[in-house]
Amino acid sequence: MRNPYERYKRMELISLALAVVIGLIAIVQGYTIFMLFSFYLLAFSILSEGIFYLNTNKAPDGIKQCVKAGVLVLLATMLFFRL
Repeated sequence: MRNPYERYKRMELISLALAVVIGLIAIVQGYTIFMLFSFYLLAFSILSEGIFYLNTNKAPDGIKQCVKAGVLVLLATMLFFRL
């Protein structure tokens, strides 16, 4: 029987791995849109960890992670449109 929260952990790890790969490609190739997408994947990874914490009765930690993800998306989007 699987852990009911395994789905959230798997989403977190997959999005984190994709963020690293796409971030490295963006650094090497110099594509700004890939860098933005990498930041969004990183924020999604943090958000899925926050949802995991919210579902496991660790609400303060979950709220902190969700706020971190929101701030990361906001800052990445602002920087993208300013540059």
